[in-house]
Amino acid sequence: MKLHVLILSMILAVQAFAGRIITYTATSNVSQEDANNAAIAGVAKQIVSQVNASQTLTKSEITRDGSSTLDETFFSSNNVKSNIKLKGVTIVPEKTDGKGFKATAKLDMDEFTADIQFQMKRIKEDIAKYESSAREALANRLYAKAANDLESARPLVPEYERMLWQLSKVYPLNDSHKLVHDLSGIEASLLAKLSKITLQGPSESFTLTKSEMPEWGVQVSDDQGALSGFPLIAKQGRQTLSEKRSDESGRASFVLRKVNFEKGPYTITVVPNLPMGLLKSAGLDQGIEVSYEVSQKRCEIRLECKQIANLCSAVENALSQKSIFTTDNAKAPLLKTQFTSTSRGSIGSGNNAMSSFDVTFSLKGEKISFTAKSKGVGKNELDANVKALQKMDFADLQKQVAPYCK
Repeated sequence: MKLHVLILSMILAVQAFAGRIITYTATSNVSQEDANNAAIAGVAKQIVSQVNASQTLTKSEITRDGSSTLDETFFSSNNVKSNIKLKGVTIVPEKTDGKGFKATAKLDMDEFTADIQFQMKRIKEDIAKYESSAREALANRLYAKAANDLESARPLVPEYERMLWQLSKVYPLNDSHKLVHDLSGIEASLLAKLSKITLQGPSESFTLTKSEMPEWGVQVSDDQGALSGFPLIAKQGRQTLSEKRSDESGRASFVLRKVNFEKGPYTITVVPNLPMGLLKSAGLDQGIEVSYEVSQKRCEIRLECKQIANLCSAVENALSQKSIFTTDNAKAPLLKTQFTSTSRGSIGSGNNAMSSFDVTFSLKGEKISFTAKSKGVGKNELDANVKALQKMDFADLQKQVAPYCK
């Protein structure tokens, strides 16, 4: 969804605040404070009435998906009276002939709006700076830099409009307050460049015996040839494995140490490291896929398990998931199982009650000593042991039985 904001018009009146100074004199029969507040209210009333007479509402034309509508956006703002009271309106008590009280309030409009006008000026300068930087980056084929400049400038536009709306309530606007930018044009130029980028993955196939891949690369090019300094991300599922930039030859090299090995998917996705909205518009959001195969060695052990059958079966199943299988071969190492469970109490109540246990599982043999711990929750101790076993890390055991694998 694209959002293009265009300030249509700000109708200016010939009448302006005389010398930018607003004054109002008020009297009261109650107290001096009441006269002071009445004078402040009079200044506030003059500001509102004169501004309303001098300019129309600022409108924005919002275009979404090719459909254009005019929308008057009313931003919340502080009460004018309260606002000017906080910003230094000058109050001068005056003598009266009778018993009443009198005060004159004076407000310098330029001082009153100096802060917001300074901020608006700074935002305009920042947007202009980002525009200039983005155009230079595009000319130098630094597309990531152009994208970052564009993303930095975008939120400044609605911020400026909010300030413009607030200023319009108390100050006559003129041409100097207009925000002129071409961020949409820069985005269009960037998308045109991005749409011509191609990514080419490795041609060789990979067969892994562990969760590491040998070095491979992705070649990045655009319509002018090899593209250097282009950012890429290598991902597997939702996990980012590596971030690289292409070198002077347009190649980004990846050495991945922790890819999926025991279960898939056995693919790596490489996509540009740019905002997803830009990638989708340029057709680069799918990236490229690098596939590999897994070749796991078969490890054999002899298992001595004196627990009940269901628990012994769970041990064999857990080990088989790690390519460790039981055998009667006398040459295979003999490992004895042991379980220790410590109750941590119950969870829930009634028929939904579950028992929580801290479970320690060990496998020990002549040259092998493995221990793992986990928490298990189940309907009973046996069920909790099985659940805990399913969550245990057997990486250390795999290393120890490696000499018996083939």
